[in-house]
This record gives sequence, structure tokens and C-alpha cells, in this order.
Amino acid sequence: MAFKHNLPLPALVFALIAAVLAGLVLFHTPPDEDLLRQAVDAYVGSLGGVKQMEQHGAVADIIAGDSNRLIYALFEKKDGKWSYSKNLAEEFSVAMKDPDIQRTVVRHLGEKVSQRFQASVTFNEALQTFQYDLARDVGSGDLLGTCSVNFAYPKIGDHPQRTGRYVETFEWKDGKWQSRGPGSLYDSVR
Repeated sequence: MAFKHNLPLPALVFALIAAVLAGLVLFHTPPDEDLLRQAVDAYVGSLGGVKQMEQHGAVADIIAGDSNRLIYALFEKKDGKWSYSKNLAEEFSVAMKDPDIQRTVVRHLGEKVSQRFQASVTFNEALQTFQYDLARDVGSGDLLGTCSVNFAYPKIGDHPQRTGRYVETFEWKDGKWQSRGPGSLYDSVR
């Protein structure tokens, strides 16, 4: 006499569902945002004294140390893992000191002044002072850099020579800081 073992259908379905759920728990990876946040937290923990941190996508704005050093930490995903890539503030500083970028900014300044005066102009390098800053745009939240050049307008007749400021905006795009094109002229008020 042979015994026939019949498992009831509900028990079989329950066992199958339990196996699938156990597999999901064991092999589930956290969402990408959680993995990025874990990488940011690990990096922030390595800095020591951090006063403030805000995350904007793959960039963490961090105020660190007693000197209130501002770090714009870029994180990149490689081989399925997020990790710190570079400080965009340092990258911006290096880019703004590049002679090619400075020449381009001065060329854009010359174009703007030439348009205003309807004449060709050149700038004495001694009159140029480059200043640069990096900050979040209040409206969009984008990380934008600005390069400012103080200059003197061409002297016209007996009028006192006016001074001005030219401001050009840069954005992190395709792995480097790129100009958004010619910027804006501002006249100094006396």
C-alpha cells in the first residue's frame, strides 16, 4: 500500500510567498538615494567637526572645521557604489586661475564694452582684478560660480574716468566649469 502525500494548496502558496519575500529581504539593495546618502554621511563623518550639511542631488554643501571652510563635495557613482569625487570649490578656484579662462572673460568684457561705446577697446592688464565666488542660486538652487573683473572705462574727454565691474557666470557641466556666455556690466557709483 502506497501513501499519497497531498499538500493543501493554501500551504503551498504560503510557502512560495514566504520564499519570495525572504529572497527579496536578503537580496534587496537600498534605493539609489539611500546609497548616496550613506556615502555622504561617511564622507561627512571623515571630516571631523562639521557645523552644517545640505545635500543637493549628488553635491553636498558642507561647512567644516573651526575656520568654517565651505566644501561643495561632488559624489559620483562607479560600479554601483557612490563615493566622494572632488570638491567643486577647489575645482572652481583652479579653473578661474587658468589663463585661457581669464583671457575668455576679458574678451567677453571687451565685447560688452565695445557694444556700449560702439568702438573697439583694449584693456591694460594692470587695471584688471579677478575675483570669483561660488554659491547656490536662490531661485533655482543650482551651484553657480561668478568671476568678476574690476576695470576702468576708456577715458572720454575731460570727464573723470569711470570704473565698472563685469560679472560672468559659470556652471558645472560635463565634468568641468563652463561659462554661460558673456556676462553683465555694472557701473560703479560715485
